[in-house]
Amino acid sequence: MVKFWKSKEEKEIERKVRMRKAKMALKQYINNLENLKRKIFLQGKEAAKLGDEALLRRSAMKYLALEERIKQAKRLLLLMEEAEIQRELVKVSANFIQFSRDIVESIAEGPGAEDVAKMQVEFEKAMTKVEGLDEALGTMLDLTSESILTGDFDAETIEEAASLFEASASSDLEPKSRLKQIEDMMRG
Repeated sequence: MVKFWKSKEEKEIERKVRMRKAKMALKQYINNLENLKRKIFLQGKEAAKLGDEALLRRSAMKYLALEERIKQAKRLLLLMEEAEIQRELVKVSANFIQFSRDIVESIAEGPGAEDVAKMQVEFEKAMTKVEGLDEALGTMLDLTSESILTGDFDAETIEEAASLFEASASSDLEPKSRLKQIEDMMRG
């Protein structure tokens, strides 16, 4: 029997499998580039010993190009991992919002029903926002994993994924007063 519609759980399982495969492929790609970079460096050293300036220059240019590709691939890997963490945060938030909604509904019969109704509206708005964020992050993860698995990713794909992630990131999840301090800690 052929199933035409997939459940949300089946889609999520498929997304996780694709993500795991894409991350493994990306890590392998980075390892391969690192190995090539070492070979090219050794080739450049040998060219320097021989006094072949043209070969030395070509080796140096290849080395720089590989460094940039490694940097792009590592950035994409970090973006994918960041999006996965953000999705987990969204799911935890959604669970909390659902729990809060259940509590509000259970006390809605008591006094202050008007305030409870306002809270219910706020919970509904929050839940809609969380669902939208989850969908945007899912799209970003699908885009990056598919492009990695098909071997069709470049700087443009990385930038597109980064912009999708940044557009979906909720500003109220970041305490702005500590943001710069945390960034400085990460740099130092």
